[in-house]
Amino acid sequence: MKADRTNWDARYRAGDRPHDGPPSGLLRRWLPAVARRSSTDLRRPAAPVAVPAVRPRALDVATGLGRNALYLASAGYAVDAVDISRTALREAARRARQAGLRGIRWIAADLDRWRPARGHYDVVVNAFFLNRRLFPALRAAVRPGGLLIFETHLAGASDTGPPGRRRIRPGELRRVLRGWDLLYARDGASRDGARRLALGRIVARRPLPRAPRGRRTRRPPVIRSRRPRRAGRSDWSRVSSP
Repeated sequence: MKADRTNWDARYRAGDRPHDGPPSGLLRRWLPAVARRSSTDLRRPAAPVAVPAVRPRALDVATGLGRNALYLASAGYAVDAVDISRTALREAARRARQAGLRGIRWIAADLDRWRPARGHYDVVVNAFFLNRRLFPALRAAVRPGGLLIFETHLAGASDTGPPGRRRIRPGELRRVLRGWDLLYARDGASRDGARRLALGRIVARRPLPRAPRGRRTRRPPVIRSRRPRRAGRSDWSRVSSP
């Protein structure tokens, strides 16, 4: 942990900031639909809307300089932003203060060991970071009905980026989130700001728990009643009891 933190702190101090800039396009596209909380509209991105009085919660994994955390906070979310680099977090916190944003908790932690609270977040964002051992914890951190927004470098591409073991394999994210509602999934060339990269991207919603089956409602009994006799005729009819 100490070696990783020292390495990342040195990179940020030297100006190595590969993912600095505007927030993820995937996040900007899908976050407004989350704020609306309408299952029928989740597949259609829309303009931002007012968030509820109780602030929804979001987790930004490997936040770096906080580009996604700041966007989440500006949309009304209470944000936990986690990164190993204290240097990056200090700069991210400075930017938040400069923008007048509140509600972001900056957490310096090693993501090889740190784990989020279960069922705690309406949105979990993981951008350009891959730790496969973290997958179960990320799934568990999303509340039922909440979203996981994940994007990172795709294996087999020739673009600049991390080595192969730190790249997602085609189809891997779909397998990790099997059983969830897939709102968007793509492996291939995508745009991140001004850059065009080969990415694995997915937006998936954790299913709501199934409502317990209610007892079968018994139909009211059907009885036969005899109408008054008319001129030697009789008639039988089916009527429901009151």
